[in-house]
Amino acid sequence: MQQTKLRILLVLLTATAVTSALAQSRLPQEIEIVTTGNHTPMNLLRRQHEEIEIKIDGHIDEAIWAQIQPFNNLKVIEPDTLADAPYKTDMRMVYSERGIYVSFDMEQPADSIIQRFAPRDAFEVNRDNVGFTLDTSGDGRYGYWVNLSLGDSQMDGTVLPERQFSREWDGAWYGATQRTENGWSAEFYVPWSQMAMPKLDGTRRFGLYLSRKVAHLNERWAWPGLPESKPRFMSALQPIELEQVDPRQQWSLFPYASGTFDRVDEDNKLKGGLDLFWRPSSNFQLTATINPDFGAVESDNVVVNFTADETFFPEKRLFFQEGQEIFEISKRENNGGGMNPKPKVVNTRRIGGRPRDLDLPPGVTLSERDELIPADIIGAMKATGQIGSFRYGVLAAAEDDTDYIASDGLGYVQDGRDFGVFRILYEDSQGAAYRGLGWVSTLVAHPESDAVVHGADVHYLTTSGAWNLNGLLLYSDIDEDDTGSGTGTLADITYTPRQGIKHSLDMAFLDDKIDVNDLGFQRRNNIDSYIYRFEWIKSGLSRVRNFRLSPNVRYAENGEGFRVSSFVGSGGSITLNNLHNLGGFLGFAGSRYDDRNSFGNGTFKIDERVFLNVNYETDTSKDISFFGRLDRRGESLGGRALEGTLGVTWRPRHNLSFKLQVAHNDREGWLLHQEDENFTTFDATQWRPEFSFEIFPNARQQLRLAFQWVGIRAREDEFFTLPDGTTELIPGPKPPGPTDDFSVSQLNFQIRYRWQIAPLSDLFIVYTKGDSSDHDGLVEFDDLFQDSWDNPLGDMLVIKLRYRIGT
Repeated sequence: MQQTKLRILLVLLTATAVTSALAQSRLPQEIEIVTTGNHTPMNLLRRQHEEIEIKIDGHIDEAIWAQIQPFNNLKVIEPDTLADAPYKTDMRMVYSERGIYVSFDMEQPADSIIQRFAPRDAFEVNRDNVGFTLDTSGDGRYGYWVNLSLGDSQMDGTVLPERQFSREWDGAWYGATQRTENGWSAEFYVPWSQMAMPKLDGTRRFGLYLSRKVAHLNERWAWPGLPESKPRFMSALQPIELEQVDPRQQWSLFPYASGTFDRVDEDNKLKGGLDLFWRPSSNFQLTATINPDFGAVESDNVVVNFTADETFFPEKRLFFQEGQEIFEISKRENNGGGMNPKPKVVNTRRIGGRPRDLDLPPGVTLSERDELIPADIIGAMKATGQIGSFRYGVLAAAEDDTDYIASDGLGYVQDGRDFGVFRILYEDSQGAAYRGLGWVSTLVAHPESDAVVHGADVHYLTTSGAWNLNGLLLYSDIDEDDTGSGTGTLADITYTPRQGIKHSLDMAFLDDKIDVNDLGFQRRNNIDSYIYRFEWIKSGLSRVRNFRLSPNVRYAENGEGFRVSSFVGSGGSITLNNLHNLGGFLGFAGSRYDDRNSFGNGTFKIDERVFLNVNYETDTSKDISFFGRLDRRGESLGGRALEGTLGVTWRPRHNLSFKLQVAHNDREGWLLHQEDENFTTFDATQWRPEFSFEIFPNARQQLRLAFQWVGIRAREDEFFTLPDGTTELIPGPKPPGPTDDFSVSQLNFQIRYRWQIAPLSDLFIVYTKGDSSDHDGLVEFDDLFQDSWDNPLGDMLVIKLRYRIGT
């Protein structure tokens, strides 16, 4: 404990000293920001709402547009050459007391325009699009972005300092596009009531950012010119000044009705509920849900995980996505990938997830299906707002009890959990581009135990953007068995001396008791971790268009002094002049100790390993594009895993797409824990096909078929034991008992129809079939698939109507 306190004190003193020194020093100002030239505020045209008379149809033909002087000064930011955009883009803006109108008149050769329909927020689809970002806080604290693709497909989300973009916000705004003689055009109308902003009288100052994607060039143009290779974004947006913008009270009711027809249980269920969104002023919003139905209108990817580390799944439920940005504590919170041990303090997927494990009598079990059933949510409430320099958020939710019939034929009940989150954040820009100091507390209450987490976080970005510092202190307390209380200290430092060069250092010090998993996500505890990354981005080359190089070094020890990570490697990607992309990764992991994957049966040593990856992708702006990847990595005790992936995407029409991808993995020496001190290596084969088909009758309707399957056949090879008091796995004969051979099948099949009747009003008709099954012995792949298809854990049809009523 004394060592932990000294470590926390040392980190705090170091952060304070560095922050103070940076605040008083004159850092290099070589990072140019391309804006109006002097960063002076722009004044936009203002009219009374009834005077504007703009019909949002994509045609820029209303009289008021002709009264506005357009500006055309986009710069190329992808790649980050900052050259003048080759095609003209005339941008105009006008606002009223109710909202802002923005138009784009874009020149482009007709034969180069790429129009593709896609679901809302499908930013990864390469197509022509245009949009803008507004920093409604006025000083780089938070903002919103909206985007339109040709054909009226919408994308939107939020942005936090300094460049944390999220798609977890769906606003009720309006937009339309049209083809023109010289290219295409777009119109937007975004009501002020859809966005949070400080409560002010008189003049408001926002930050503005405009961007356009030209798919056939695979370029993004923007104003101000703020490429990813520069450190500043939110703090460097173009300021605009607005008069008499005081959003009126806004409310929305979302009644829903759903029907679920379960073919496995031969049961039909009808359900109804209500979501409420109320914004009485510009700086406060209250949302609530009663008897919500977060049923199977979305599905997670198929993941097979044999490790001791939990798989992270992102939030997809609209209620929890709305206003979620205040609960994001750190820009590099761990989402389950790689070796980063940083916890995610608030992970709303826990709410309405699997209930706590039941304390069943010996020999009594639940069915596989019952073990996967999520808890029902009785209701939830969330309040977010701002008072001066303080932003805050409060979240509360209550689960219903879950009933089971166990293998003994008796009924059992698991009590529901109650969840609570409180978050407050102080932000300003005095002597810096951004400063923040925050606090977060979470509570999960259950009759068997309560879990409490507290955290204090600090954020600092220097005026030049060259230095970015973030820190987090964590404390958890769980009154269950011997879990008790734990602490954690986390820090990351980023230094960007000039465009295209970035250094970052992540540090995490977690004791063996810290645990945020009741309402957060934490890969592990009991670790001291250091991760250094370097990034070099270069464009404007002759032989290739641009490249990115990103070497990194990782080292970590657990509390007992065992080295649990020792790695050096480098990834990189090259965009060729024909817009094909070549990427790869080469890494070396030194010998280390695994203290996790014996599942509590000791720590064992694994060999040094080499990791190699090569991938290639053709130009995604073409109607047909191909993807290939080859991975080779060493296994824990020798042997290797070799995986190849091939994929093709075909878009014969702007509203039709097919995607097929097949991966094959061949493993020799795959080490898995069996029971107690026993381990087995396997020679295994895995197939992972994926297929999707999408058709859009128009931008508001989508029919999607998606299929994912994973099949594994693993044959036992060598046998090892881990004796008490040692870290060496000892080879030996097979222990008495049946074969360790096994087979696995996981299936996800979904047909989904979605009709966006009006903004944020949808009809869903979804058929889902899913399975996750393990088999003793070796089962042929076709039999594995057929069994999952014929005997799924889930097989249901869901019909859901959700309609927005409000201002």
